[in-house]
Amino acid sequence: MKQFLSVLVVLVAAIPWARAQGNYEIQVYGAETVAPRNTMVELHSNFTADGQRRTIAGVAPTFHAEHETVEITQGINAWSEVGFYVFTSERSGAGVQWVGDHIRPRVRAPENWHWPVGASLSMEAGYQRALLSPDTWTWEIRPIVDKQKGPWYFAVNPALERTWHGPDVKLGLDFAPAAKVSYDFTKKVTGGVEYYADYGSLTSIASLHDQQQQIFPAIDLNLSPNWEFNFGVGIGPTAATDHWIVKAIVGRRFNWKGRK
Repeated sequence: MKQFLSVLVVLVAAIPWARAQGNYEIQVYGAETVAPRNTMVELHSNFTADGQRRTIAGVAPTFHAEHETVEITQGINAWSEVGFYVFTSERSGAGVQWVGDHIRPRVRAPENWHWPVGASLSMEAGYQRALLSPDTWTWEIRPIVDKQKGPWYFAVNPALERTWHGPDVKLGLDFAPAAKVSYDFTKKVTGGVEYYADYGSLTSIASLHDQQQQIFPAIDLNLSPNWEFNFGVGIGPTAATDHWIVKAIVGRRFNWKGRK
């Protein structure tokens, strides 16, 4: 247990505070892709317990917003998949609102390459309404590297983001890394920490005040090969970050191999 806590402290201390990814799909990706003739359906539920309370530049506040995202991922072959997202938001007085949609193709290094780490590359693009995101058309390239070492698991997602339409077009490429370290306490219970950040433009790193970051102590339940359960509480210590977010991911894998 002392070793586990020491690793968490080192991970958090080694990464500078930064700006986090949007509060719709809060997840550090592993390198593995969905197998062919399999479909993964996930529901991402994120509640901002303490966040932005005012409308800024026409963008709705996040305080007490409930974000529900449906993610459907289809395995194509042994080394590729395609994912599709539907984002929604609900706040008191505003009702349930459609936010936008994204598509995400991904490829990975095949197992017969025998790399010492898992590696894949995700490309995500899509639209979100200006009422809920000032940048309406965005693109992301996300390299993914992970490693399982006994009960320990490590993953790093050094993502680059680009705005196609919106105020951040002028910023060019944006660096938004994410990382995860976890430990299998039992065969069914895994605990760890997830980190999400955004440093701002690669050519002009944002000041500490304008950066955001989120740290999520999280639990994964490994109850069945066909089910995925993840729960975490996120802390945002910088002024520009939503300060408390509760997130949950429930996923179900469907295998079509036995069907015509």
